[in-house]
Amino acid sequence: MEKKHLLLKWTLCALMAFSVVNANAADYPTGSPVSKNGKPKVVGTQMVSECGEPIQLRGMSSHGLAWYPKCYTENAIKALTEDWGIDIFRLAVYTHEWGGYTTEQWKTKEEYNQYIDELVDLCAKYGIYCLIDWHVLNQGSGNPNYTLDDAKEFWDYMSKKHKGAKHVIYEICNEPNGSSVTWDKVKQYADAIIPIIRKNDPNTIVVCGSPTWSQDVDVAAENPLSYTNVMYSLHFYSGTHTSMLRKKAQTAIDKGLALFVTEFGTSRADGNGGVYLEECNVWMDWMKERKISWCNWSYAGKDETSAALLKNSCDTESWNDVSDSGGYIKGKLLEPDVFDENCINSVEQVSYNDKVFVFPNPVKDEVSLDLPEGSVMNGLQIVDMMGRCVYAFNGSVDRVDVSELNQGSYFVKIVFTNGFAVKHIVKE
Repeated sequence: MEKKHLLLKWTLCALMAFSVVNANAADYPTGSPVSKNGKPKVVGTQMVSECGEPIQLRGMSSHGLAWYPKCYTENAIKALTEDWGIDIFRLAVYTHEWGGYTTEQWKTKEEYNQYIDELVDLCAKYGIYCLIDWHVLNQGSGNPNYTLDDAKEFWDYMSKKHKGAKHVIYEICNEPNGSSVTWDKVKQYADAIIPIIRKNDPNTIVVCGSPTWSQDVDVAAENPLSYTNVMYSLHFYSGTHTSMLRKKAQTAIDKGLALFVTEFGTSRADGNGGVYLEECNVWMDWMKERKISWCNWSYAGKDETSAALLKNSCDTESWNDVSDSGGYIKGKLLEPDVFDENCINSVEQVSYNDKVFVFPNPVKDEVSLDLPEGSVMNGLQIVDMMGRCVYAFNGSVDRVDVSELNQGSYFVKIVFTNGFAVKHIVKE
């Protein structure tokens, strides 16, 4: 292929649509979040879809499964999907509080596993993602090593049972906390749990909390986990946490961490007060701009401000009987998703990622492509970390002029007749 220097063509981005066959609809409902995005992964500081497009998942978290089981039925999941428009549902598995997994007061561990499996399957039935959360929280379990032996058994089971499922994500410790719980201790726990998961399920995203109730992401960034495809949970409550926490979070992102707001509320951190919607709007805009996924606390009929439903709503299956917080969050969830529709038809296509090389990387002015012999290239897109298409070209090319791009990280999506490749590049 002869050398071609290509100018930036913004208008082409809206015109590029590549026709490929979708085989994923047989697994998840057509048009559902999972059918559109496939199995997510982490590239740089961003969660991306199976075909490499930056995505933001938005959804709800359960409260304690043992305390509000009437809120987590098939009818509830159906309403959350069809009426609320969630992309993801988080299962908060408390550890040693009353009804916690380790206590066997509400269910035996085997019964608990079966219950969680059923909820995971319900999420699959409705085509939404499922975040399994080992909910360390209170005195004792605030140090995740307190329940380490139980956690090993739990994650060994879950990662075997749900190996390879496109819609499953693992959150291995909710909110490490306590004066003696340092990042080194959390990292010690993660180093015991993640290899167990990776042995059984090497390709599913793992999310890890940090000390001070999953706020010390900047501390974790100084000594990050030594695994790929991991994210770090960031938790906030808009009545308590403001610009200072966003500054800590931005520091973590700048140092290379991928963040996931697996829990946040519109109240104070104690679950009451407010609702503090003005500050929550600031957080919402901040997350949207960075395509940071989120789950709101909580979908429950608890008598507290942060609960999305009015008290006793689940008893009468009044899934849309919302609190002030729930009405606000439901409105945010119903705002249109910004998923790339081109991904719908490509998540089951052949991946050329291991056969395509992009160099130099980092790059200053021109990037070269090394393509597999005999492949037929149909086009190329470059998108920034916010998912905005900044360059597009129809046809075949082996070199691309990127001198006009701003400094930062980008994804190069190369489309072939029967597949695709997505490569991450850094523009100096």
